[in-house]
Amino acid sequence: MIMAKLADMKTNIEAARLLVWKSAWLADNELPNTEAAAHAKRFSADMATQATIEAVQIFGGYGYTEEYPVARLMRAAKVIQIYEGTSEIQRLVIGREITR
Repeated sequence: MIMAKLADMKTNIEAARLLVWKSAWLADNELPNTEAAAHAKRFSADMATQATIEAVQIFGGYGYTEEYPVARLMRAAKVIQIYEGTSEIQRLVIGREITR
């Protein structure tokens, strides 16, 4: 099951990376990227949090100790999910852009 968790984590990381690249490409080409940026921010933050929670699960009890960086990474991912607009706010931005 660890291999399945790792495969899911990698898939989500790749999907998040593509969303970020799309948003950056739109911005670089001076095209509207509000919706794309909101998708990238929400999905990337959620997937970073999910991936680190899975990593803690894989490490077991060691995942909570400061001996390994996994616990610190999980806290950092959660901060990213909250900072610069929560995932809920990003959903509102996406909804507003869709219904324009």
